Amino acid sequence: MDLISIFYWWFILFALGIIFLPLANCLFKRFFDRGYLFSKTMAVLALSYLVWLGAHMKILPFTQATILAMIILAAMIIVVAMKKNLLSDTEKIKEKWPIFLLEEGLFLMALLFWSYIRSLQPDIQGLEKFMDFGFQNSILQSRYFPPVDMWFAGHTINYYYYGHYIAAFLTKLSGLKSSITYNLMIATLFASTFTLIFSLSANSLYLVLRKTERKKMKTFLIAGLLSALIACFASSFHTPLYASKNGNYWYPDATRYIGYNPDTADKTIHEFPAYSFIVADLHGHVSDIPSVLLFMALVLVLLLRMENINWQKNVFKSIKPIVGSLLILGGLLGIIYMTNAWDFPIYLLLLGIALLATNLRKILTQKGNWLSKPLFQKLSRLILITALPLLIVIFSALIVSLPFSLNFSQIASGIGLVHSHTPFYQLAVLWGAFSLFILIFSIFFIKRKKKVLSDYFVLFLAITAIVLIILPEIVYVKDIYSADYYRANTMFKFTFQAYLMLTVLTGYVVGRIAQAAEKQWFKISFLIFSLACLTAILIYPTFSIPGYYGDLALQNYQGLDGELFLAERYPADFQAIQWLKENANHDAIIVEAVGDSYTDYNRVSAFTGFATIEGWMVHEWLWRGGYDKPSQRKQEVAQIYQGTTEEGEEVLKKYRVDYLFFGELEKEKYPQANLEKLSLLGKIVYRAGGTVILAISS
Repeated sequence: MDLISIFYWWFILFALGIIFLPLANCLFKRFFDRGYLFSKTMAVLALSYLVWLGAHMKILPFTQATILAMIILAAMIIVVAMKKNLLSDTEKIKEKWPIFLLEEGLFLMALLFWSYIRSLQPDIQGLEKFMDFGFQNSILQSRYFPPVDMWFAGHTINYYYYGHYIAAFLTKLSGLKSSITYNLMIATLFASTFTLIFSLSANSLYLVLRKTERKKMKTFLIAGLLSALIACFASSFHTPLYASKNGNYWYPDATRYIGYNPDTADKTIHEFPAYSFIVADLHGHVSDIPSVLLFMALVLVLLLRMENINWQKNVFKSIKPIVGSLLILGGLLGIIYMTNAWDFPIYLLLLGIALLATNLRKILTQKGNWLSKPLFQKLSRLILITALPLLIVIFSALIVSLPFSLNFSQIASGIGLVHSHTPFYQLAVLWGAFSLFILIFSIFFIKRKKKVLSDYFVLFLAITAIVLIILPEIVYVKDIYSADYYRANTMFKFTFQAYLMLTVLTGYVVGRIAQAAEKQWFKISFLIFSLACLTAILIYPTFSIPGYYGDLALQNYQGLDGELFLAERYPADFQAIQWLKENANHDAIIVEAVGDSYTDYNRVSAFTGFATIEGWMVHEWLWRGGYDKPSQRKQEVAQIYQGTTEEGEEVLKKYRVDYLFFGELEKEKYPQANLEKLSLLGKIVYRAGGTVILAISS
């Protein structure tokens, strides 16, 4: 049954990609694969946004019928808009079927592989899975947006939820259970990361090679595979260094090093994709990976289009050929913001560095009387031709994300200067492997007389990554995390993206230098060095996968349904939750025990999507910008279960509660609660195995 679900899910993604392939072909004409793999991401982002916008404007409900109608409409628009070139482009696309088959095979194998890994431990439990799954289910219960916060009844989600919405979008489209699609979404993100990084790194190198070189050893394909393996499986030098010291290496230690070993008052997080896929939280920084990789690819496309621009002409006429690319980048940046707001300034920085450096190079290499002009005039020109495209991107991003922004209150409260710094040796342990390849590439770049555009693109990735690693040593973004953890979130979000950029760089550098090496001994020596260095960081899965999932043998297969652990741990509660799913209205409000973050409390709201009065305390504290309101609600819920009947009725009426849940965790949290007293608050509509649900009369 799971295998059928996986192939059904894959076919949906495949079909969406085929519909958007003509558009991808138009954007990525100079890529060897015509952007085939990126077409899936483009399709999901474009279609999901149109449906989301319709639901936000209260024009179209968030239903399967709406999604199907939007797919048909998008297909018709693509055919009509591109009908002039569709036949000729179709012939060119047909010539690429072997590479399409290879890439689709890579995607499917990656999807199957990580689906199997998740099936060994599919439980949607632990870390922040309740939060992520709750968002997904809350969105699924919504007909219009913004969706209700399942842990703060009466209010909408005040978080970057677009990645959870995409999971809900594909769930609604497929018709599969959300407890299955949660794990399929994790597997999809793994497969997308693997294949999109493969495509980006391989195409970057492909653009360097001459036609005769492209037919030889397919160096660019090997480079792409290398980058993909690093992105999805590698860690840092922390793993080989500490695994050699202690055979019982604990894989999360690779993400909790600064401040933990040795123990200091500066505890940080430096997560990377391989760890994120292992623990399988459907968080924004993971959901955003396909979008940011598409953004990187579009930056490369933009640089290709800028090659023939003559900046000596009128500025507005000069940027006209790239306005379309800038608007697409802006729209994508808007979606990136709604998925993981930290990535907005990060990828705006990448684009800014790319534009500034490219324009500066053009000005310095221009012929004619330009060099004789005053310095002020040159600087003014440089600022103008860089700032104007950036403003177009920022403006379009703000327009695309406007419906989200109007219903969102900023969580961060400012920027501060750090008062602690990472010891150099710890930076070397975490970033030493990539630093070696940056150093090698820098020497190669400086010595290389004839530089190509891909070299500049990779250099921009390197510069941006270095800035992202250095920034948390200077400033941090203020939020509720303080004391020992004050810069943990800043380092986490910045360095995660730095890691992604450096994975693209590494495969490219290995392939580029191997291809350019003139002396055989140097080429062999470099490849041996690269193999040794990368093998050291690629041993991470030998610890992480068994550490989380145990024995990988087939007999340990549990399936993809992530809610079945509830049936084993809380069997009576599980059945009651199923009853609620089948009988409650989509906008029902429930009350259940309030619990601490990272616990099994608030499992009813998380697994149904129905709003409860108060959920995980620290999370709502963060989202609501203070402790007072969540704390008040926590006390009010306690009054329902343990206070007088009059107090309980008042709170239930205040929040318009429809159902009161009284199960195992409620009895544990509120020992003074008893069914006899609670029965005065409503009518018992479900009772089995000690768990009771009461319908509250309005």
